[in-house]
Amino acid sequence: MLHYRAKRTPIRRILWEYCAENFVQAIKFLADHQLLKIEKLWWTAWIVAAFVGSCCCVVTMYHKWEADPVVLAYAPRFVPISTIPFPAITVCPLSKTRVEEFNLTRALELVDRGIKLDEESERKLRSLAHVCPLTDGWTKFDQKLPKEDLVKTLRRMSLGRGLTVPLITWRTKLISSSDWITETLVDDGICYTFNALPAAQLYRVGEISPDFLNLSGGAGSASNWTRDTGYSREQVGADTYPKRSLRNGFESGFAMMVALRRIDQEYVCRGFTGFKVSVHPPDETAFTGDQFYRLNTLHALSVLLQPEVTDISKALRNISPKRRNCFFADERYLRYYNVYNFNNRVDECMSNLTYAKCGCVKFSMPRAAGMKVCDAGRIGCYRNTVLEVYNKAIKASLENRSLPCTCRQECIVLRYHVDINRFPFNVQHFRDVAGPFMDWFKGRDISVIQVAFKHRHYLPVWRRELLGFTDVVAKFGGLFALLMGASMLSLAEICYYACVRPLRRERSSVQWIPVRPWME
Repeated sequence: MLHYRAKRTPIRRILWEYCAENFVQAIKFLADHQLLKIEKLWWTAWIVAAFVGSCCCVVTMYHKWEADPVVLAYAPRFVPISTIPFPAITVCPLSKTRVEEFNLTRALELVDRGIKLDEESERKLRSLAHVCPLTDGWTKFDQKLPKEDLVKTLRRMSLGRGLTVPLITWRTKLISSSDWITETLVDDGICYTFNALPAAQLYRVGEISPDFLNLSGGAGSASNWTRDTGYSREQVGADTYPKRSLRNGFESGFAMMVALRRIDQEYVCRGFTGFKVSVHPPDETAFTGDQFYRLNTLHALSVLLQPEVTDISKALRNISPKRRNCFFADERYLRYYNVYNFNNRVDECMSNLTYAKCGCVKFSMPRAAGMKVCDAGRIGCYRNTVLEVYNKAIKASLENRSLPCTCRQECIVLRYHVDINRFPFNVQHFRDVAGPFMDWFKGRDISVIQVAFKHRHYLPVWRRELLGFTDVVAKFGGLFALLMGASMLSLAEICYYACVRPLRRERSSVQWIPVRPWME
């Protein structure tokens, strides 16, 4: 018996079969015995070049996704403004004290004459030095006074909520200022805020100093609203908190009448009189030091709001904060605030830096009960600390280094852009219309603030994945189809011939041929 050996091993036979039956036409040419070697070499070079090009494109796309996996895009449809809260409105009178409590102008005249003030007047003057920028020419506050309670002194001298904000309306209905206006502690001292979260919800009770929790005010209704979840399903009515507008226009907005007694107005504190107005989200404190609008006495301020909302895709929840470059409210712990956002984080960071350098903090910075409040002699220290941080931030940005107080944005951003209109408020004509009601305002200069949304809807911005699963399949599939003519079935073929096909046993291709001996 004779036999003929097979010319191919099983592996070479499967490889030849794969090339002959492949969906990609160029690979079939490699198994064609009729082609010359130079032709097979030509197609081999093209196949290798196409494969290398596809891999390079995939690597480039991966590096782009790795560097910035998140992209911002406008939402496909407009959203009603009733889905977001009306902003908090903070008003700060530029006159800081009632003349019956402390006459600042008279006190400075005595200081200029070299007459020493009594201890109580000295304590009040030192307290006002923190909220009046023109303190350098007053006097030197070198000597420390015992039992100097700065916040308590500022509250006792303040104009008072009832005198400053005597009248407010919400959706053209008169509401009580004692129920809806809260005292707040900000850079300008004691100010008055509408529609802010209650202090017990904004601050972390047990960590924050009682100075921030013991301020008087209304807004007693607790809020279930958060930026991450929005309003709860139970808060379906119009009387939710924080309050929200149902449509645009001043008929669905907020109006406030503010007043200053003429005898309380002085010019030695700031050089002018009137009010500061700050518009901010309800879950943030007001930065009245550098984010405010001026309102003069006997003037009206018309504010039209345009919200800026950045939402986030739920799929990004599983991506690390470093890669998505933002934090959800429950992902970052703040010592003094219950809610994480960029402004609250910066406020807390500045407090820590100031305490590390000066051994004390500014009275309006968030702090623990045991942390020392800077007295009048340390005003220059905390002011210089803020300037140093800004200077370091500029240098760090130019040198591509990490910034001091480096903070990531909150994933869901809420901001209010405003259009401002100022015009004189004719008190005499208003007095003729209002009648006896205006008798209460004798001896007072009145100003009016009106706030409303400009449009009924807004277009949010979505923070979403740069490449989702469908996008990855489409882009990778498009690259391989364009450069190699491959598809999902091509991948299935590779898997079949690599894993499944070798399991099939076949009869040997060797043929046994019986040969009879030659017989004569």
